[in-house]
Amino acid sequence: MFNNWVSTSELIHFLRRIRRDRVLQDKFAGRLRITKNARIKASWAHTKAPPTGWWDIPAVQARWNRMISGDENITYQQYVAKKYWSGKSHLTGLSLGCGTGAKEILWAKTGLFASIDAYDLSEPRILAAIESTRNGPEAGVLHYRVADISRLHLPDHSYDIVIFDHSLHHFSHLETLLRRIKKILKPGGLLVANEFIGPTRFQWTKRQLEVVNALLRVFPKEYTTLFDSRFPRLKSIRPSKLAMWLSDPSEAVESSTIMPLLQRHFELMEVKGCGGTILHLLFSGIAHHFVNPDVRGQRLLDFCFATEDFLLDIQNIEHDFALVICRN
Repeated sequence: MFNNWVSTSELIHFLRRIRRDRVLQDKFAGRLRITKNARIKASWAHTKAPPTGWWDIPAVQARWNRMISGDENITYQQYVAKKYWSGKSHLTGLSLGCGTGAKEILWAKTGLFASIDAYDLSEPRILAAIESTRNGPEAGVLHYRVADISRLHLPDHSYDIVIFDHSLHHFSHLETLLRRIKKILKPGGLLVANEFIGPTRFQWTKRQLEVVNALLRVFPKEYTTLFDSRFPRLKSIRPSKLAMWLSDPSEAVESSTIMPLLQRHFELMEVKGCGGTILHLLFSGIAHHFVNPDVRGQRLLDFCFATEDFLLDIQNIEHDFALVICRN
């Protein structure tokens, strides 16, 4: 309906819920009143979350490492450090949208950096990042700050590397941002994006939904219950753009333009596809069943991995996640 700005099924379900739930009525009214930036901050005010996303599954993390570095024990940070900065030290790094800072710690551990400046819009997340490194060996390298990136002024040619770790797809006015990054980076500096590059606003393709829902139908019921619930997750659908805007206006706001814009403004050095086209949707809400899987759960994981791999190999689907390395 209206180019999927409103989903009929979502609307009916929402109206039924809001009619009998006063708390939900107040929450919805509040969401309409607050500004876009305030909604984004509210969406990212948490510092901990239940293990319900595909990224929480250790086998998925090992799979990412293997797809990027060829070794499930070598992280992408280690891979990039060795391939592009071997023998270097005292580099200056900038991380935009750093969240709670876990990935920045891994960058600091490579030993490359004299300093990494890390910024995020969420004050609770920055406070958590500061606390997590307060007494660690990386404390002198990492500098966390709260900032709205669109209003942040940084000197030209001041960084050797700019990092986006699953954050670039949350930025709007993407071309303007990338033009700024070109000025901030030193000549020859790298932009490293470990990113979601799939459909804008999660407007999933018909093929994605076909495959995900077909796999869900063969999952044993005990693997489909939602976290801390006895209810099974529903089939995957293409979310309405209105629902996406109300929940988090920044989510996948211009994600499908990331690759074309990076190619336009930088020298593309390397792209390592990480899949996720099927697995991201498939394990949403039910990933906790596979964090420490039993024998049957592991076999199910392997089956789903093989399905996505085959569809990627025959080019029936494209990668929704990738490590992209660009030179200024």
